Order: sequence, then C-alpha cells, then structure tokens
Amino acid sequence: MNAPETSLAVPAEAELAIARSLSTDLPGVPYAVQGARFWVRMSVTALCWQGDILQAVEVISRLVDNGVRHGMPADVPKDERRLVLSAAVAETGELLIDVSDLNPAFPDFDRAVAGEKGRGLWQVARLGARIIRFLPHEGAGKTVRAVLPPGPVNPYA
Repeated sequence: MNAPETSLAVPAEAELAIARSLSTDLPGVPYAVQGARFWVRMSVTALCWQGDILQAVEVISRLVDNGVRHGMPADVPKDERRLVLSAAVAETGELLIDVSDLNPAFPDFDRAVAGEKGRGLWQVARLGARIIRFLPHEGAGKTVRAVLPPGPVNPYA
C-alpha cells in the first residue's frame, strides 16, 4: 500500500493532465451513496475509462459515505449539505475520483488510510487506489481523491 499524502497543499498528483472529465453535485445525505454508485457507473463508461468499473463503484461508495458521515459540519443546515463528485480520466489513463465536502478538517488522515481509524479509506486503498486529500482552489471544504489505474477487469476482485 502506498503511503498517504499528508499535506493539505494541492499535491503534484492532483495536477495530472486531464483528458476527459464529468462532475455532479449530490445532497450530503446517506442516500447520496446510491446516487453516486449510479452516477459513477455511467460516468466512467461515458469517459471511456479502460479499467474495472465495479472497482470504481466500490471506491466512490466508500468516499461518498465518508463525505456524508464526516464532511458535513453540524452547523450547516441539512438542506444546504452537499458533495461534489468528479470523475476524470488523466492522459495517463488513470481514473481520478474526487469527492469534495464542506469540512476542511480531516484529523488522522494517515491513520484512516491505514485502517487504524475506521475502515472506509483503508478499503479504498485495498481496492488498489492511491488516496490523497487537498483543499480545493475554490470554495470551502476539502477534496479526497482516489486514483485508479487503467487495466483489464479482474473478475475475482
């Protein structure tokens, strides 16, 4: 497993050259996970990503679940809670899945990725994703990015 990125500055990996991308907003509520699963399945197909779509679906499920559980400040009214999802194919063929929430804090990010604090990000890493986090150029909150390599579909994953 790769070591997680600990800086909140936009890491060089977050600046990969993008060939194609799509994004959407979802409400920051538990049923957003189901919407994210549907959205990413259609998006990676439309983006012509050459990788395991079911892997991407599992990754976004965990990232959105984390965003809903931990990325919505308590002082934000429920009708204003939202997540921004983005899927992009880099010129390298990698799939970049971004989930941006409203909370810039992410205490114990390294421990979360290592599975010492919760299991969501640890499971994303076990699915073969590199995980980074950064503060977006615009707006409040943070972005958690999973980078998945292209390649043949593993029917046993």
